[in-house]
Amino acid sequence: MSVEQSQIPSQNPTEDEQKINTEITDELPSQDQLKSAAVIPIFNGNGQELAFGDLFSSADSGKRTIMVIFIRHFFCGSCQSYIRTLSASIPSPDSLPTGTSLVIIGCGSHTLIPMYAKETACAFPIYSDPSRRLFDILGMTRNLSLGEDAPDYIQESVFTSTVKGMTQMLKRIPAGDALKGGDIKQIGGEFLFDVQASVIDPIWCHRMRHTRDHTEVPTLRNVLRLDLDPKD
Repeated sequence: MSVEQSQIPSQNPTEDEQKINTEITDELPSQDQLKSAAVIPIFNGNGQELAFGDLFSSADSGKRTIMVIFIRHFFCGSCQSYIRTLSASIPSPDSLPTGTSLVIIGCGSHTLIPMYAKETACAFPIYSDPSRRLFDILGMTRNLSLGEDAPDYIQESVFTSTVKGMTQMLKRIPAGDALKGGDIKQIGGEFLFDVQASVIDPIWCHRMRHTRDHTEVPTLRNVLRLDLDPKD
């Protein structure tokens, strides 16, 4: 296609993490980055493989908008709180503006996706990039820093969310994927694209600086133009 937990993380970032965080920006992905990302395989909850670029393909040549949310490992309580809050605010694809879609991408085994969707009451498509190559190509980083303040989307303590994540892991032992939630250091971000025919245009993004740094849901709603007056 053409493209035109095992442990509670430390509150304070290490010196290396501080250095990395100062280098992370919200600069939009380049076309070269998007070309590299387009061929990376991702998997749905049934294990079906597709390329990242396939998310942007459509028989409709009209303009579309796609929000891609990259989360941490599938047992991350903070990200689960985020997707749960998002799902309460935007309960289904029908809640989005016409021509807009939203997908979520994690970095663990695809076999955990049904569990994740159930835990977060998420009705949006969820995929996995177990190679984490998309995270790397699109400029997301790795650390275990919690940041200074808890965001509004987190309503429980670090201890409580960690215990919940470990409990979920234990329940997955019979399925054999308890240790396949994904890299616990990998953090994500949010990317918004306008798409028309084969042209993918990144128009907004936010890369997490620490493990509790997803874009707050009210801000994300504004980015998605959900709260604008219909006349605007």
